[in-house]
Amino acid sequence: MEKDIHKKIVVIGGGNAGCLTALHYGWHSRKNDAISVELIYNPDVKPEPVGQATLVDPPALLYATTRTNWMNNPIHATMKSGILYEGWGKKQDVITNPFPMDRMGMHYCPCEMQELVLKTGLFKVTEGDVDPKDIDADLVFDCRGTPDDISPQNGYRELVNPTNAAILAKPNWNTLECTYSRHVATPDGWTFIIPTHPESPSYEYSVGYCYNSNITSKEDAEKNFLDQFDVEITQHKEYKSYISTKPVDDDGRIFLNGNRLCFLEPLESTGAQIYMDWASVVGESVFLKKNSIEEGVSSLKGYIYQIERYIHWHYQFGSKYDTPFWDYAKSLKLTNYEPNFDKVARWSDETSWDDVMVPEYGGMANIKYGQWSPISFKYWMEGVGYKPPAKTDLSKLWIPQGGEGLDLTGKEVHGDDNSFWKP
Repeated sequence: MEKDIHKKIVVIGGGNAGCLTALHYGWHSRKNDAISVELIYNPDVKPEPVGQATLVDPPALLYATTRTNWMNNPIHATMKSGILYEGWGKKQDVITNPFPMDRMGMHYCPCEMQELVLKTGLFKVTEGDVDPKDIDADLVFDCRGTPDDISPQNGYRELVNPTNAAILAKPNWNTLECTYSRHVATPDGWTFIIPTHPESPSYEYSVGYCYNSNITSKEDAEKNFLDQFDVEITQHKEYKSYISTKPVDDDGRIFLNGNRLCFLEPLESTGAQIYMDWASVVGESVFLKKNSIEEGVSSLKGYIYQIERYIHWHYQFGSKYDTPFWDYAKSLKLTNYEPNFDKVARWSDETSWDDVMVPEYGGMANIKYGQWSPISFKYWMEGVGYKPPAKTDLSKLWIPQGGEGLDLTGKEVHGDDNSFWKP
């Protein structure tokens, strides 16, 4: 172990990111008495009530740390077997992106997850409302939720996204009949339907009508929502997608996570995985010395920009509706140039279904783009009838996952517009 290893870790905030970050470090340091982990949270600030959906890593962490499973299930978690797109594109009415049958994600209630995680005993829990700068610790994670100011002057950059508002509602039908996270296209945008147990506190917010308030008024969106779905409206929310351009302070001590770090709209349910991946990257930089903090930040930004691009890609094929929203969504362009996307898409298109599987299942796909393996590309391309563009002179570039403007030699590379992934 390095002599200058950080020994005291403090996480501020008891929401999704705070609980998952503290749980990650509490679990991986449980046999090392030299490392202490503490979570400080304000009990008057409640976690986000909307149900959450995950990839496979958060359920695995909860299983390891709390023995939560489908029988011992205090958080009313429901199985997530993939994502079901309904009415997206013009080719198929239904497009699936399924998980392997031996690995499931989950849908869960953040309030119940907080209650469970705070009782694990893997870290110290303190109630309080504190400023990260006042904390005496070697490593501080600021997970206090959405910042009041996401302007460039405050160190944030907005991401490209066609929706900016959601109407939340309680369903009047059994959402557990489908184990997929449902993404249903509507004339005004799309609606998420989270399979949620009726006894879960998140049940009242398990259906969300996402739209753009600059195109559709709040009143029209509410009327259209009620016309299309059998629900009882419970809440209105507005949001923006953004990323922090400075996720670490100058001293390399305070790290942003959760909505303090970034926010991406609900499509593809990327939040919980981002929180865990960033906590892991910081740990590898600080404790295992696998890379520098600067390299970790570069990796993080590239990773989030890949997520932005993958989500943006889904809107480019429109939906079964020809409406102002979908015209607007298809017109949006990204400002970051990223040749790796086309390369992964081409490889996925040209590779057979057998070989596009990950090596664990006998395939050859040992790469990822953001949070997605090539088989996710293949499912979507087949569903919307997309054919990747022909190879260009950039085909020899292969940028490591999350790498920001670097090829394998570490040399900086640029696109024709010299704007390669510049935050």
